[in-house]
Amino acid sequence: MTNPAIFLQLDGRLEPLIETSYENEPLLQQLLQDFPDLIAGVATTGEGGRLLLVQREMPVPGPSGALGLSLDHLFVDHAGVPVFVEVKRASDTRARREVVAQMLDYAANGSTQWTADRLRGAAETTAEAADAAELLHDRLGIDDDPDGFWRTVEDNLRQGRMRLIFLADRIHPELISIIEFLNAQMRDTEVLGIELPQFTGAGAGTAYVPRVVGRTAVAAATKGAYRAKSGPRWTEETLLAAAEAERSPEEVAFLRRLIQHVRDYHGHFYWGTGTAAGLTGYYIIAGVDTPVWNFNLLKRGTMYFPLRDFRSRHTEERTAQFARAIAGLDRARADVDRVRDKDWKGWASLPLADATAAQDAVVAVLDHVLDAPQTAALP
Repeated sequence: MTNPAIFLQLDGRLEPLIETSYENEPLLQQLLQDFPDLIAGVATTGEGGRLLLVQREMPVPGPSGALGLSLDHLFVDHAGVPVFVEVKRASDTRARREVVAQMLDYAANGSTQWTADRLRGAAETTAEAADAAELLHDRLGIDDDPDGFWRTVEDNLRQGRMRLIFLADRIHPELISIIEFLNAQMRDTEVLGIELPQFTGAGAGTAYVPRVVGRTAVAAATKGAYRAKSGPRWTEETLLAAAEAERSPEEVAFLRRLIQHVRDYHGHFYWGTGTAAGLTGYYIIAGVDTPVWNFNLLKRGTMYFPLRDFRSRHTEERTAQFARAIAGLDRARADVDRVRDKDWKGWASLPLADATAAQDAVVAVLDHVLDAPQTAALP
């Protein structure tokens, strides 16, 4: 066997998956666009991060403002750190020459030319998103104010707080040496390489095995302050303290009631990270761990019902049942209709003040979906 292999156990036998080359560069680019989680753990600030695609083939203006080349992919992570990704196959000899100069060109000009409005508009167009806050929550798991989040992204660009990633199926040693040198010398900008070989086998699908290069001990020591910018992970204690400082006593009492409701049903919570406090209540529905509500503590205050996530776990029938119950709440019907018309690709929401005023009805909605016959989950 000349090519590296990994082995998949299937029905009591080992199926070898052999490393195979990508047919062309656009296939590798499309793979990253469709599945950014392939690099998310490496490419984000802190643990458990996710990536939001701003734009594929992101135009990079030159110093005069005229458009020049285009970056293969621009992402942002949950801390508002821009992630530049340039994709090359190992067979492309430019991976050892021009790609380094290209990436530095993108970083130098993008850091001065891109604005918060330009980046936000590109991200919302790419995602076909109607609700800016919903996009951030859905893709990044954060509840930051959209204006504030994109200002943070712009500020990170201006300060050079960004991540530059060279992605290839295999990265040549010459390029690895350059990546390690740049990463060790640059305090705020992180420079990494990610190898993403693909392995295929007869009837066994395709496996991808990402490997990071360039993150040496010397480089890690220079990035300590940079890591601290990811923001705290919220806890029940800190979240309630933030709620008491920002929200009305009635809204804080409602939040406590929702927390107890999750515990009564033996559910759990997602405590996010970031500058704005929020949490998501998860319940076991038809044997499936399901996000049912989100409590957002931003100035405007919103209670969300993540119908998109619900539908990804349950049947159309059960999702429609949940949606009908939500639509019975004052001011929620139009939002539910909007999400239904988009084939459940969105979240329904209520202003927090309205949800608090109708909290008995809200809790009844939750009880209704949780007490419904538990036989309609997706297989």
